[in-house]
Amino acid sequence: MKSDALNSRVGTVMKWVGIVTALISFGTALYALIHSAGVLRDHKRIFGEQLKSGQAQEAAGDFAGAWDNFTHADATVADEGVFANLLGGLSAEQRQVRTAEQDLAMEWLRSSRVPEGTQFSTIADKLVSVLTVGANTSSGERKADLLAHLGWAYFLKQRDGDERLRPDAEYREAVAADAKNPYANVFWGHWILWNHGPLSEANERFAAALSSDRARAVVYHFQLAALANVRSNDTDAAWLRVVSDMQAGGEKADPSLRDEVCNRYAQALQDETLKQRILTQVPATRQIELLQSALQPEGLSEVQKTTLEVALAESLEAAGRSENALASWKMLAIELKSQPHSIWSDRVNAAVKRLSGKR
Repeated sequence: MKSDALNSRVGTVMKWVGIVTALISFGTALYALIHSAGVLRDHKRIFGEQLKSGQAQEAAGDFAGAWDNFTHADATVADEGVFANLLGGLSAEQRQVRTAEQDLAMEWLRSSRVPEGTQFSTIADKLVSVLTVGANTSSGERKADLLAHLGWAYFLKQRDGDERLRPDAEYREAVAADAKNPYANVFWGHWILWNHGPLSEANERFAAALSSDRARAVVYHFQLAALANVRSNDTDAAWLRVVSDMQAGGEKADPSLRDEVCNRYAQALQDETLKQRILTQVPATRQIELLQSALQPEGLSEVQKTTLEVALAESLEAAGRSENALASWKMLAIELKSQPHSIWSDRVNAAVKRLSGKR
């Protein structure tokens, strides 16, 4: 009897030991779960802060700072993505930051801004891997965007002396994925002119880029840069046509373009062949609008103002608006009385005489 009682007590004790052990294990597991959830929340908070900081820096033009923040954000959520990686994918946060890195890489390359004394390839080398991985895991428009910028990265590296690279191979692949891709086509057109290829061939690429109706400001920027790199009557006339198209389409133009407009008209007024080439590309009525816009008083020197006014008077006359042209020539004649040695005096006086005789 005593043995049975002892066994019963031992059994009871062991039972309670098991219960206590189970409770301790449960408590430990619960603590670990709560702790892990807290760590996860903390990681997500840090990730969100790093991602937002990077996006703010990107918007402010601090691309290097944004890149560092995105890199840290990627590292912050790397552990949480272990199960997604085992299944052959990325976590939502990883996809989000990888997309942000790719967008930043493309914008950084388009800006082509590097610290003084630094080569373009220093930046391009940092971004090539992100673009390559992104292009390999994307399709359609996104794939083409990434491939186009990969080609531009290769172009920048080639400018630094790496002649082995062929940016146009990436442009071709991008266009195969998205025929009207604005970046691939405008970069390809830029490449054609950079290598002194036919303007007609480059224009086909520029037209394809604009036909997408995406990133028009970017397309115009690189189209103007491409045309400015090859100075000839044809490219100067085409350059003015692009600026005129931008104005007609309500596109916002960089204020620095006005100086370039003035420079090209200063040359055209001394070169009849160029003047006629411009007239072929940009009808006189469109030139009037362009010149009137350029004649806004802020920041114009006296020489620039006179040059643009002479070009405007000639455009008015070319458009058949003789009365308006005569009024402009007469106004110029008055202004030039204070500039007796102006190169435009003879032309202005001859125009006033010529148009006055038609009345």
